[in-house]
Amino acid sequence: MNRFFQRVYGTVAVMVYAIAATCSFSACSDNDDAPPPPPPYAESRTVMVYMVAENSLASNAASDIREMLEGMNNDSLYAGDKLVIYLDDMDMPRIYVIDKTTKKSALSDLEPDMMYDEVNSSSSTQLATFIDYAKTHCHADSYGLVLWSHASGWLPSSYGGDQNRGEYSRRKTFGVDNGRNTSSNQGHQMNIDDMADALADVLNGETLDFLFFDACSMQNIEVAYELRKITKYLIASPAEIPALGANYKTMTKAMFRKDDYVERMLSAYDMEYRDSYGLVISAVNTSELKDFTAYMKEVVWAHKSEMLALNTSSMLNYLHYGEWRNDLPDFLDMQSIMLNVLSEDEFAEWKTEADKVFSCKHAGRWYSIYKRRNEIDDAQCCGVSMFIPFNKYASKSFNADYYKTSWAKAVWLMSE
Repeated sequence: MNRFFQRVYGTVAVMVYAIAATCSFSACSDNDDAPPPPPPYAESRTVMVYMVAENSLASNAASDIREMLEGMNNDSLYAGDKLVIYLDDMDMPRIYVIDKTTKKSALSDLEPDMMYDEVNSSSSTQLATFIDYAKTHCHADSYGLVLWSHASGWLPSSYGGDQNRGEYSRRKTFGVDNGRNTSSNQGHQMNIDDMADALADVLNGETLDFLFFDACSMQNIEVAYELRKITKYLIASPAEIPALGANYKTMTKAMFRKDDYVERMLSAYDMEYRDSYGLVISAVNTSELKDFTAYMKEVVWAHKSEMLALNTSSMLNYLHYGEWRNDLPDFLDMQSIMLNVLSEDEFAEWKTEADKVFSCKHAGRWYSIYKRRNEIDDAQCCGVSMFIPFNKYASKSFNADYYKTSWAKAVWLMSE
């Protein structure tokens, strides 16, 4: 049912109900406790926001929640629409529930619905606990999830090894909880396979309308494949993003759209940084991933030697190996890889298949803390990165870790 017919249906339903209510009122006028009728069209959505901010992003959390409060002041929201926010910053972890009737303008004005003792918010168990709370207390017709923190894609957590060596933890798979209520970015992180398992358990067969990572480097094909059964759309950036993150005044309104929310969310993020820092933001349609994965296995096995021999110097690379003390590998755009290994006809076929899965917006550049040019050649960009197990990573665990991912098992390993 498109939005025009929703409006027509709603108008007719109200008229019919009004006539019926008038006819029945005289017969039941003594029943003053009769509940009000349901609205004629009341599809609701609960958007769950999980903010792991016990790190250097703590000060950004309050400003983002202020934007969310402004964004919820939206006449197009349905009465049942709710925003459920889990926040772990320099204070105790807590949950806030807001809707279109909430007349507050700042985090400090809000009263939490739930307070926790000090917990590890980068634990997949704690994430599942929050999802269960939101679904129980704010049940809706559909759900979206925002995961807000530091991150570094599909790579497994390095915290244990770095902690033992007394070094700064460079990998931030998802979330950093330092456990000390400070701005330190050395802390626990959440592995993506653990996240996927925990979400699958708590959702119990339901699928999110969207999962949006407001975090760096999370739009990898490896992450999308791991979360393919969790969400209809994965929305994220394959590159670094500014610490300010999304402008939730516009993003919140986009997240509650019932039909075109993906396009609206991409546009909301893109427009915020198009004329300033620059950004790459994309969406993966997970319903297309099964066929695309089978297709990519054929492509990889036909061109594996060319991929392993790639010279990355002129490719679209969101995070160059050698930055962050070699603790993170290259984050190559998948389309850039294909452009460099496929023939013209093969690439045209690949692009047709990829366009079924990926949609992307970018400003022609992306934000980075590094002092280098971050310009985007549109011909090389689909907005989704893909790992290549290069020999240059021999001294690192990248390749061994990669072959443990579901994507690598499905595409790179012939036995699967």
